[in-house]
Amino acid sequence: MAWLNLACFMECTEAEGPGRRFAIWTQGCLLRCAECCNQQFQPLRPAHIISSDELFNRICTSREENNIEGITLLGGEPFLQAAGLAQVARRTQEAGLSVMCFTGYDYSWLKSRCDFKGTRELLEHIDVLVDGPYLRNKSEQVRNWVGSTNQNFIYLTDFYTSEIETRPQIVSCEWRIGADGTITVNGYPADIPLSAPPDQS
Repeated sequence: MAWLNLACFMECTEAEGPGRRFAIWTQGCLLRCAECCNQQFQPLRPAHIISSDELFNRICTSREENNIEGITLLGGEPFLQAAGLAQVARRTQEAGLSVMCFTGYDYSWLKSRCDFKGTRELLEHIDVLVDGPYLRNKSEQVRNWVGSTNQNFIYLTDFYTSEIETRPQIVSCEWRIGADGTITVNGYPADIPLSAPPDQS
């Protein structure tokens, strides 16, 4: 078991990858891209601390209740917590679900020069990796889920093919209004950043 520091998670979304997915945003990023849509997830500070076991149990519950087909790891920067996420990703794949991950780092750097603990193990349990930072001056108009043309889809297993990149009728942005009036937005494009749901404990 490992402990993870999450900015937030969403138990079912159709805006963060193919099909219905359990989305996990990690807290903390060293890249600190100025135009990041989730700048509040960049600081290296404690946010929502959860064990890898509890997170995986919530994923299993969502599979039963929402018929999700996989999980999506976002940030912040997932590879800063690669060791713990590798445990979750491995168990997710063993359960027959897919794993998609967005990172601001280049895949070649992660493979050859990255020294974040658990990087190799996490890469071994990702089906689709989207690499590269968001660059506003290279806006993407064709492919799903990515914000800029410099970002690459890298298929590490045969769970998906490049068909997903231009699959029609994809939900690009979701808005949720909580019972307390809190508005949560996720997906792309969105003019306001994602906010943590009011109660995830």
